[in-house]
Amino acid sequence: MPKKTVGVRGRDGTSTKDISIPAGIAREHDIEIGDEFAIDTARDENGRLVVRYTRLDEANGNSE
Repeated sequence: MPKKTVGVRGRDGTSTKDISIPAGIAREHDIEIGDEFAIDTARDENGRLVVRYTRLDEANGNSE
């Protein structure tokens, strides 16, 4: 099965960038509007940027 890919979009009036979560992944993992994610970045052994999102628990801000 091929890996899913996403594109980066800009927002008018800000330098913030948006990365979408594909609908199938959102459904499979019950991701809803308003869910919060912690973000970590690193470089892999080939120097590529790795961005990791960890969903936070709504009740107390802890990761799942």
